[in-house]
Amino acid sequence: MLRALRVQNFALIDQLTLDIQPGFTVLTGETGAGKSILLGALQLALGGRADVQSLALDGQKCVVEADFILEAEDWAVYFEEQDWDFANVTTLRREISPSGKSRSFVNDTPVLLEALKALSEQLIDIHSQRDSAILTQAGFLSDFLDEMGQDKSAKTQFDLALQTFHAAKKERDAFVASLGSGFDPAYTQYVYDEILTAQLQEDEEDHLREELRTLSNAEAIQSLYADARTLLEGPMGVLEQMGKYKSIMDRLARYSDLFSTAQEGAQWLDENSQEALFSMDRIQDQLQINPARLLEIEARLAIMDGLERKHHVRSISELLSLADKWGQQLETFADAGRSREKAEEALLEADQALHKASVMLHEKRMAVMPSMLHEVHASLAQLNMAEAIVRVVIVETPEYTPRGKYQYNFIFTANPGAPALPLGKVASGGERNRLMLALKALFARGKGLRTLLLDEIDSGVSGGTAAKMADLFKAMAKDVQLIAITHLPQVAGAGSQHWQVQKWVDGSKTHTRLKVLSAAQRVEEVARLLAGEAITDTARAQAQTLLKS
Repeated sequence: MLRALRVQNFALIDQLTLDIQPGFTVLTGETGAGKSILLGALQLALGGRADVQSLALDGQKCVVEADFILEAEDWAVYFEEQDWDFANVTTLRREISPSGKSRSFVNDTPVLLEALKALSEQLIDIHSQRDSAILTQAGFLSDFLDEMGQDKSAKTQFDLALQTFHAAKKERDAFVASLGSGFDPAYTQYVYDEILTAQLQEDEEDHLREELRTLSNAEAIQSLYADARTLLEGPMGVLEQMGKYKSIMDRLARYSDLFSTAQEGAQWLDENSQEALFSMDRIQDQLQINPARLLEIEARLAIMDGLERKHHVRSISELLSLADKWGQQLETFADAGRSREKAEEALLEADQALHKASVMLHEKRMAVMPSMLHEVHASLAQLNMAEAIVRVVIVETPEYTPRGKYQYNFIFTANPGAPALPLGKVASGGERNRLMLALKALFARGKGLRTLLLDEIDSGVSGGTAAKMADLFKAMAKDVQLIAITHLPQVAGAGSQHWQVQKWVDGSKTHTRLKVLSAAQRVEEVARLLAGEAITDTARAQAQTLLKS
């Protein structure tokens, strides 16, 4: 329960300390007096957005504190988990420096703004007039049914299953993307196998081309070889002449040392002439005219040339490099393929688990729906809408959403015999407000909230309906602490505590304050709501009647 609100230097509020009682509190004031300012101050303490310009800090720090009464049995464990100090009177505090820096506290412990908001959302529900538009939003009713269901295990299981499903899908998609859009595994395997089948060797092409050149010129080689051999050992050939020359040099050397060098040269020429003949004989032994081998080499080189042209390379070395690259790609593909299969299996399992969790969540919501609709109709009857029909249409969505596989939408009609249509198409603003009020009454009980603040949810309501709305407010206040900002005298008269927002000008500065009204002051304020600024005795008498009812 909200116990107190303290405001310092917030917009037009210089200083404000407000003690808040259980039951039903109403807040009234003239248009522009500052009711929205007070609401903004409370929302700031609860973690709302801070607009430094609208705060008009003027070099001073803004401080807003909200005290809540908490039971240890409900909250001690939560505070321990957050590493906060627990107190039965827990203070949520927000500070805004003149520079715009924001600081948040829970019982004087600095906390992140998100942590402050998470706590406050469990303590108080604030509904403004414009919030009735959420009735037509896709996810509103599913969230509402989850809150009404009390047992949150189905939603928790679904959230976990959805998280697992998205993770599995992301992993599967990553494997698919890793293979690349331009990679063709079939073609790569084909060209890779083609090169492997060719059994290419690094230096093979050079050796084959040399052998081809030799075999292609074998006849010319044989003819030239015969000529060369004749020159070497034929009549009057090189060997015979060198033998004679060496013999002459030997004799000359015996006669004079002057010929010793010439003798050595003759010896070298003779020996090398003999070696030249031996070398040619060895080559002759190796040289064979083999047409079959020639065809074999030509066929082999044709394969190499074809592969080089096909893959736009100039050597066997480059072909082998390509083969290495393709082999690595195919290995990666195989590994990725195996991983993808595992990812696909995991995705399938996650999808099945998600489907099961989605069905369970839907069944939980369907179990709650009849009693919800019954109570909503009962509340609408209290609000002069006994003939209204509220139903729910259920649509299965193409994909899973954070709220499940089903979408729940209100259809509505306020008039007997008229078809029920989507709420946003047929319900007026006042009708939507009354429907939202009926849901809020149910929601407050179901969620276990202790405090509910309604900001002009009675807008668009008057006459007898206003009186019935006041009765509903009083009934709600038996279950929750209810604070209502209102313009309706019937609602204002139903409150157990009455605040009035006042605005005044001091010199050149405008101020806003909040006053707790006495019984006599309440009569005047309710009369003002009835009659306007010109308050009559009749209005006062009507006000007294409302306050006594």
